[in-house]
Amino acid sequence: MSHFVALNPQQHKTLRVHTDKVAATGANEHLIPVVLSEFNQLIVQYPIVFTKNADTGQFVCSAMLGFEEGENLFWEEDSWRGLYIPAQIERHPFYIGHNDDAEDDKHLVCIDTQSDAVSHDNGVPLFDESGHPTPLMADKQELLALLLEGEVRTQAFIKALSSLDLLTPIALDITLADNTSRKVSGLYTIDEDKLSGLCGETVAMLHENGFLAPAYILLASHAHVYSLIERKNARLAKGEQWFG
Repeated sequence: MSHFVALNPQQHKTLRVHTDKVAATGANEHLIPVVLSEFNQLIVQYPIVFTKNADTGQFVCSAMLGFEEGENLFWEEDSWRGLYIPAQIERHPFYIGHNDDAEDDKHLVCIDTQSDAVSHDNGVPLFDESGHPTPLMADKQELLALLLEGEVRTQAFIKALSSLDLLTPIALDITLADNTSRKVSGLYTIDEDKLSGLCGETVAMLHENGFLAPAYILLASHAHVYSLIERKNARLAKGEQWFG
């Protein structure tokens, strides 16, 4: 069970993080929320799609890691087999919290003390002997800042696309090497025809706000669905060898 507490250099000066266990937090995730500033890294391997938050109905921008619940096709033999690990995974075991007592609603860096990646004995320390953040802690703080700022930009991106009626549902119907099929629903993308048909003024607005390039990166990323199918087929083949 997770236990989140505000990070304190004095109280948590002996805490360490097993960096090799961080990526394992995404081992069973098939969709990971991402932000615009990651698109240039994500485009190398991941399909980028929109999903809807089940509780709020709001759109979320996500990297697709698998075709079904609990399936991460980038997680093999206890390691991440990808060139880039999404920031929402890399920032573990740290989270952004809010100080409700502060007048400015200041954000706090929190840590999950029950995470498998956290230890008092082994791993990389968070603070040096003087109580200053180590390079690892500084990197995690940068990731949290990237996500905090990125979420605002990403929501503005989604709002702009929604206001132009550019978001459209997609359904993946794939056939695998073993002749089984998978239907993946609940995904959304950008209507490329509508995007291409926008008037010059609207296109200029998207460009000025930094939304036009990410829109086309997202569309181009869908080619990686075929790479995901290859990963799925490879996993099925390994299963056949194991049980065959």
